[in-house]
Amino acid sequence: MSARKSGFTLIELLVVIAIIALLMGILMPALSRVRKQARAVACQANLKHWGLIFKMYTDDNDGKFYGAWSTGQQGHVWIGALRYLYQDKEINFCPSARKTGADNAVQGGVFEAYGVFSEGDTRVGYPGLAGSYGINDWVGNPAEARNPSGIIGNASMYWARPDVKQAHNIPLFLDAMWLGGMPQHTNTPTPTEDRTGFGQGGHVNRYCLNRHEGYINAVFVDFTVRKVGLKELWTLKWNRQFDTHYAETMTWPDWLARLPH
Repeated sequence: MSARKSGFTLIELLVVIAIIALLMGILMPALSRVRKQARAVACQANLKHWGLIFKMYTDDNDGKFYGAWSTGQQGHVWIGALRYLYQDKEINFCPSARKTGADNAVQGGVFEAYGVFSEGDTRVGYPGLAGSYGINDWVGNPAEARNPSGIIGNASMYWARPDVKQAHNIPLFLDAMWLGGMPQHTNTPTPTEDRTGFGQGGHVNRYCLNRHEGYINAVFVDFTVRKVGLKELWTLKWNRQFDTHYAETMTWPDWLARLPH
């Protein structure tokens, strides 16, 4: 009597494949969430490094920030002011927004970095620069502006030093689609989440990016780092005249209204 051959039947194989597919369907969303959480943690680590850089700069400059934004200048002052304090360009990039735009537009997006800037692009002054974090351009010292008579806005609106009241609520450096911006409390959110209009609604939208599951990450003027809900951006004290209660009467677009924060 011959021995029975061992092996799987077709039905058994199909059952095993179905079980594997089911497990993959359960595990893949969990793995995706873990990856996103890891990127958010790495992003905060980058910003903690940046907070240390900004603190070192103010320590070296009598407790003051670099020059305030003014007309006639080429390039963001903070880039040149801080360059001597860091060499690792990797900290320019949020891990969730490392690649520049495929359409060759220099502005970034939710998951795209801004840049790379060319030799002839005078808006930056530093060709080859790319990144996915931006400054709050209301942080700066009017007394050190390149053009003191051409201060953007009003000199009294700026945060010249880190040792001020509400420093924990004054954004300094954040996830962004551009190198910086000058938000006003009257800025309105973009109607869609895809960020089709770079200048749409005002400068708060340069930071209002659904990059970390309803949040962005930010370092504040007191050099602490935390995540910030997208609607919460309108409650931060961007400049000295920013009305943090103005948004209480704002109508949020659908994509933003459904977010928890």
